[in-house]
Amino acid sequence: MSETPSESPVKGDSDRPGPLRCFAGSLTSAGFAALALLITSRMIHYYGTHPPAYSQPVAQSIAVAVKTLLVGSACLACFTFLLIAAGLLLLGLRRLWPASPPPAA
Repeated sequence: MSETPSESPVKGDSDRPGPLRCFAGSLTSAGFAALALLITSRMIHYYGTHPPAYSQPVAQSIAVAVKTLLVGSACLACFTFLLIAAGLLLLGLRRLWPASPPPAA
C-alpha cells in the first residue's frame, strides 16, 4: 500500500483577509495602543511623584532599574500596538482597490 502525499491547497484570493477584517483588527489594535498609552502615562506620573527613598544605594539602584524596565516595557507595548494598527489600516486601504494585472513583457 502506497500512500499518496497530500497536496497543500493553493491559497487564492478567497483566503486573503478583506478590508473589513483589516479595519476591525486595526481598530482593536488602536484600542490596545490607547490603553497602553493610558497605563504608560499613569506609570510615568506615579513614578515621577513618588521617587524611591531607600537608604541603601544598592536598593536605590534596583528600584530605579525596575521602574525603568516597567516604563520601557509599557512604552514598547504602546508603540507595537500602534505600529500594528497602522499596518492593518494600510492593508485594509490596499484591499479596497482591485489588484491590477501584471504588465505584459
